[in-house]
Amino acid sequence: MSSFQFRHFIIHQDRCAMKVGTDGVLLGAWASLPSFTTAPENNTSLLDIGTGTGIIALMLAQRTALTPTSRPFDITALEIDPTAAQQAQENVAASPWHDRITVHPLSLQAFAETCSPKKFALIVSNPPFYNATLKPTDEGRALARHKDALPVSDIARFASTHLCENGRLALIYPTAYDSEVMTAAVLSSLHPVRICDILTKVGKPCKRRMAEFSLQNAPISREQLIIRDADDKYTADYRALTADFYLHLSD
Repeated sequence: MSSFQFRHFIIHQDRCAMKVGTDGVLLGAWASLPSFTTAPENNTSLLDIGTGTGIIALMLAQRTALTPTSRPFDITALEIDPTAAQQAQENVAASPWHDRITVHPLSLQAFAETCSPKKFALIVSNPPFYNATLKPTDEGRALARHKDALPVSDIARFASTHLCENGRLALIYPTAYDSEVMTAAVLSSLHPVRICDILTKVGKPCKRRMAEFSLQNAPISREQLIIRDADDKYTADYRALTADFYLHLSD
């Protein structure tokens, strides 16, 4: 599918190695937005690491559009693949929030060298977690799918120095990598504060997990999201989470 129509924006993806998928939509809909009063000192900067088509950045822009703040949110989106970054920028430019999102054709590591001392209220990433020995032959798809260029340890380390005091790092990842993610967080002095187990269908094992981390140690909020029920229909919880984005949510 060369394009994907959402309620309030369209994603063109013919030049992106990784297409719109459930993981990105879930994270974009689930990640906790910062809580704000209208005080001018509120941090309204968000960061999407490995934006791909720009889907998560655009979802965050849609969600923050209705959030009352004293100044507009600004969203930075990073994409190491220059072709994908260009298409993400085109998707952003065609959206209602083109003035809120800036796409940088940079790796996280390169961005880290230039952005200090900028802080973010929310950092999100749908990082690659595939073993390097199983790389596809296409270079763009390899960059998008494999963790060589974006190890979770680099994400956690960046978050530990670039989150504002009450900021959050939100990730989605296969549960097989839970130990790697949690270890990276601990080594970077980040604390898990919210965890959501994702089941593709009721009765199935959890193979995906979303987690939020903070610089502040707090009790962990645990959630479960089931995408389809026993009749293979989308559950009410899944519909409620994604209803503002999907144009059609057919069974």
